Amino acid sequence: MLAYDIPAGPLDQALNLYALHSHTLLVIDPVLAQGKRSAGLRGSYDKERALELLLAGSGLQAERRADDSVVLRRRDDDMASLPVVSVVAGADPGREGMRRAIAGGALGARAVLDTPFSVSVVEREEIQERQVTTVEQAFRLDPSVTAASGEYARGSSILVRGLGIDETDGLKMDGLAMPGWGNDMLPLEMFERVELLKGASGFMYGFGAPGAIMNYVLKRPVDDNVFAVDVGYKTGSLLAQHIDAGGRAGDDKRFGYRVNLVHEQGGTYFTGGELVRDAASLALELKLTSRLTLSFDTLYARRKSLGNAFWGFALGKGLPIPATIEPGTRQQPAGSYFNNENIMVSTGLQWRLEEGWKARLDYRYAREDVDYVYSTVRIGNAAGDTTVSQSAGIYGFQFQQLQAMLEGQVRTGAVTHQLALGASRQVYQMLDDRDATIATVGAGSLYRDNSLGTGGISNDGHRQYRSTDIVQDALFASDTLALDERWSLIAGARYTRFDQRDYNDDGTAGGTYRQSPLTPTLALMFKPAEGATLYGSYVEALERGGVAGNNGSGGRTANYGEVMGPVRSRQVELGLKAGRERWAATAALFRIRRAAEYVNAANDFVQDGETRYQGLDLWGRYDLTPALSVAGGVMRLDARYLQTSADMAGRAVAGAPRFQATASVRYRVPQFPGLSLNAGGRHVGRSRLNTTSDLDLPSYTVFDGGAQFRTYLAGRDVTLNAQIQNLTDNRYWVYNGSNYMFAGAPRTLSLNVRMEF
Repeated sequence: MLAYDIPAGPLDQALNLYALHSHTLLVIDPVLAQGKRSAGLRGSYDKERALELLLAGSGLQAERRADDSVVLRRRDDDMASLPVVSVVAGADPGREGMRRAIAGGALGARAVLDTPFSVSVVEREEIQERQVTTVEQAFRLDPSVTAASGEYARGSSILVRGLGIDETDGLKMDGLAMPGWGNDMLPLEMFERVELLKGASGFMYGFGAPGAIMNYVLKRPVDDNVFAVDVGYKTGSLLAQHIDAGGRAGDDKRFGYRVNLVHEQGGTYFTGGELVRDAASLALELKLTSRLTLSFDTLYARRKSLGNAFWGFALGKGLPIPATIEPGTRQQPAGSYFNNENIMVSTGLQWRLEEGWKARLDYRYAREDVDYVYSTVRIGNAAGDTTVSQSAGIYGFQFQQLQAMLEGQVRTGAVTHQLALGASRQVYQMLDDRDATIATVGAGSLYRDNSLGTGGISNDGHRQYRSTDIVQDALFASDTLALDERWSLIAGARYTRFDQRDYNDDGTAGGTYRQSPLTPTLALMFKPAEGATLYGSYVEALERGGVAGNNGSGGRTANYGEVMGPVRSRQVELGLKAGRERWAATAALFRIRRAAEYVNAANDFVQDGETRYQGLDLWGRYDLTPALSVAGGVMRLDARYLQTSADMAGRAVAGAPRFQATASVRYRVPQFPGLSLNAGGRHVGRSRLNTTSDLDLPSYTVFDGGAQFRTYLAGRDVTLNAQIQNLTDNRYWVYNGSNYMFAGAPRTLSLNVRMEF
């Protein structure tokens, strides 16, 4: 028997207090508690009776599992079909991460624990609690992720294990293709979670760089009605509003909908900087039969960034790393901007077939249009004097993808086969600017506000032409063989017919490239205990070759405009994933070998030799008490050139930090029900600024922190949130491409009020 004193109020708060007092792990889909209240509890009861009283009238019931955790569900739900769950009390948001089903491409949907690759997932609850607005902020506590730009830049441009995300093929939404040029800045308010599949992924998704595949998961219809309103403020004068509404209607709730609307507008921390974001998403589902569901999703997002820093600074050849600057300095000429606009439309059919088989057919159209006038600011001497070169243009990118998948199980003797079979056709087109301009606009200083202007230049009247067509036709198959209760083997392959055609601005054919590669994967998994997986995996990747461009020292390469052929990467990874009631941990030892691309001593952009990325990636979380949780991780990385020209052999790869570490803590204050505190820190070690010198960017450490208070006002659930990024207002440089640096963001305050109706 335990004594309880739990006041009446929102059901989730009452359950949190119960979990704290009884030291019980509660597992629940957070949607089930939305809008529900508890009459509270006072007196002495055993655990089961206390929970029964708290749930009275809620329509929920509890089931205690063998590990002594308690799962909450609707009274009429089948426990075998319990939806993906979140943990209430005693854990960080998204604690269910090990058992979370994620998009695995050609592997099909499967739990993180059953995926033989490194995966990082940031859930909606964490996005809301930490008030993150970019994917760099979302994955800031992952030790393998590094910032490579700023919040109001062209894109947040994260690096994963020292490698960037492919701007053509590296971003997905619900597992299907979307343009990637700056789209790591899509409004996170519209998404249920963001998944990061680290490393090479040619088998799972086709062409893409071996850094990672990032997958946005759109908010979808839920059984209970949802209606929530957020109002937020961020340092400068940014004001944001967000509406999230959804539910089901009709006979047997056959029709489901989810709508999200976002608007943000105001000044940024940059002198004269402004930002406007508008976005809307709609997800519809119609259950045609008990086994057949039709879905339709659309998303529109427009982002206008005016007068902010878009690209950082280029360092002149032979110069030392300059002293850090005040990050709010006006770094661009007045009138500079970077605007992008996105539209995505998807539809699909999902069938639940007999005996555990399922099939789906999906189509996606996605287009992004980019319009910009911004400048490259080049540091010319040790005093910080700069020259400013202005670029202006409009560009378009679009995808169409049709994909069919079949998943299910068969048994041959003592072996169970989990099969995934599919076919995909993906058509990509890039529209280039026939009238793009580059011009020198003046000079300035790194340490003073930029006093130049764009001269009123406009891209109105610019004409586009089709510069690139890429068609990928693919067939893929994977088989997960459960050899017994502990051992399983994954074998898979993807055949891709890749056809790239480039065009000149007069419409004549440029370069062409055709290849029909087979990208395999092979993995062995062993489960030494419940909730733990040891694995070894091999996978390959193919990505678009680079294009000869600027040389990073103020000019063009000698073969400017030449398109390289596809680049192949090979990855081997040994890892461990484990999760228990009070702790979780992951470890991965990895090696990636990738064909090298660089500017050689003759000023030619070439493919020559290879780069090798190898290291150790560790992360863990431990609940010291039901109210206090700590987490942290480290990554050691060795990235260098191999089997290449003598002047490059053994050199460190630019932008790949040799060491990173993160730590975080979350505390639910027992004396103040509904109040939780959080803090985190990230240390990024030294990294090479370019491949032709021994110049390193200094290491830096950044701390964040905040508080969240959930209460009940005017008959509504209300959440008050305050978060501060860069608590100590540290000044530091961030790598932003070979020979480019970006000034890290200053101390930034974010405030938010959320009301659920």
